[in-house]
Amino acid sequence: MLFTGAVCVPLSIFYEVNFMPNGFDEQKIRAYAEKFGCGYEIDVIAETDSTNNVLKKLAVTTDKDGYLLIARRQTAGRGRLGRSFFSPDSGVYMSLLIRPNTPPEQTLFFTTAAAVAVCRAIERTTKLTAQIKWVNDVYIGGKKVCGILCESAIEHDKTAWTVVGIGVNLAHPKGGFPPEIADKAAALFEGEAPEGFEEKFSAALAYELFRLYFDGSFTDVNEYRSRSMLIGREITAVTAAGERPCRAIGIDSAAALIVEYPDGTRGYLNSGEVSVRF
Repeated sequence: MLFTGAVCVPLSIFYEVNFMPNGFDEQKIRAYAEKFGCGYEIDVIAETDSTNNVLKKLAVTTDKDGYLLIARRQTAGRGRLGRSFFSPDSGVYMSLLIRPNTPPEQTLFFTTAAAVAVCRAIERTTKLTAQIKWVNDVYIGGKKVCGILCESAIEHDKTAWTVVGIGVNLAHPKGGFPPEIADKAAALFEGEAPEGFEEKFSAALAYELFRLYFDGSFTDVNEYRSRSMLIGREITAVTAAGERPCRAIGIDSAAALIVEYPDGTRGYLNSGEVSVRF
């Protein structure tokens, strides 16, 4: 078990509460999540700067554990390596706060498990097939529909808390994606999402996260590996030392990407040290 319970704290301490827009119903999300069998405490808001920011504050000021915050829009969404994350109201953005008390070397598995959970939720609620670009992006048809950012605190050689942040493009935003990501980004639907889809998808994702984290199977990378879109492809590893072409040949049991360089040597890429392009 990865969470033990929660305490009630007025969330208005951490953000200005906004009424939910029509078509995004908190009670429906709760009802669907309960039907699926999700045991997380869930709150839903219209907008915040970053769901991760809110939950990181809660992590250090409360005992909340197993708590999910869902927003329809972020004004300051963040991705890996300090990048901004485009977060219009055509998507859904959620962060999960857990207190796993696991060894620090297992923290990467929270990212890989979240990617698997997103793929499962997409396939549970649509007819689409999702793949994972190592380490934290979910793709459909060769374009990115989801980004994941996990942030953790280590205390006394244990992971004291982890915030799992997930942003999914449900529909194309009005006016389209910004030029800098227009050729890379996609959404689950070309037009508007079907009525009620936001609630069903949010609840399905909450359930899949609960399922993976609660039963302890989050460290199993077999499904993550089978959903990889990189294995067998020529890629470019981007590190602090520069760029280096290589071929992705596998993912090991610690979720490191195994690559082969042009000279025949092999290497292991760790998420905190490298990005990849293909």
